[in-house]
Amino acid sequence: MELDAIISAMEANEGQTKTAAAPQYPSIDQSVLNAALEKAAGTPVPVAEVDAVQTLLKTANELAGTEKQAEVSHAAICGQAFADGAIAKFASYDAQVKQAELAAPAQMPKEAADFDGQLEAAAEYGYKLAHEKMAEDYNEGHNEALQQVHDVAATEFIKGASEVDVMVQLINQGAI
Repeated sequence: MELDAIISAMEANEGQTKTAAAPQYPSIDQSVLNAALEKAAGTPVPVAEVDAVQTLLKTANELAGTEKQAEVSHAAICGQAFADGAIAKFASYDAQVKQAELAAPAQMPKEAADFDGQLEAAAEYGYKLAHEKMAEDYNEGHNEALQQVHDVAATEFIKGASEVDVMVQLINQGAI
C-alpha cells in the first residue's frame, strides 16, 4: 500500500513546480521503481492454510457446547416449574385438610351416618351385581356344557349309524 501512495504522489508532482510549501520527495529512478514493482508483484501473498475439516469440527463442537448449555438451562427452568407446581398443589391439599379439620363436630355423626348408609347400599349393590354375574356365568357354562354333550352324542350317533349301515350292506351281500 505504501508503494502505491508513493507512485501516486510522484505522478501528481511531475508537472508541478517545486515550492517551499510543497512536500519534497526523494528522486527515484524509474528502473528502480519498476524493479520494486516487479518484485512486489512476484512475491506471493502469504495465506494461512485453512483445514476445512478441522474448522468444521471446531464449529460443530462450539455449537454442541452452546446447545448443551441451552438444554441444561431449559431443564433447570422445567424443573423449577415442576417444583413450583408441586408445592402449590401440596399447599392446596393442606388447605383442604385444614378446612376439613375446622368442620363442626356436630355435623360429623350425621355425615358418618350418611356415609355408613351409602357404604351399606354400595355393598348390597355390589353383592347383587356379583350374584347376577355368577348366575349369568353359570347359565352360560351350563349351556356350553350341554352343547358339547349334544355335539359329542351327535358325532357318536353318526359313527354308530355308519357302522350299522356297513354291517347291513355286508349282510345283504352275504359276506356275513
